[in-house]
Amino acid sequence: MSNDAAKPAYLLVQGTVTDVAGFQAYNAALPPIYQKFGGHYLTVTPASKVEIAEGEPRGESILIARFPSREAAWSFWKSAEYTAAKQLRAGKGRFFVTVLEGLPGA
Repeated sequence: MSNDAAKPAYLLVQGTVTDVAGFQAYNAALPPIYQKFGGHYLTVTPASKVEIAEGEPRGESILIARFPSREAAWSFWKSAEYTAAKQLRAGKGRFFVTVLEGLPGA
């Protein structure tokens, strides 16, 4: 196993949902896709529950998901399953998504 494989990765999503009812189908489609790629949610925090320690509030919800590796996170993101699910969220909000490599053993 390479040293990189021992590092987890995190998908960080910051966003604002503008069509809550329409967003429900997208949310329902995600759990099996995350599971397939070894991902799981660490937090799904609505904007109203985000506690600001410093800076101006952005009014965005935050999702953090953990994957076993950067490769797994990118495989999830680029998968046919997620590409199809992502179409369900089109036009239903604004999102900023990043993949972050974690520290070994984290």
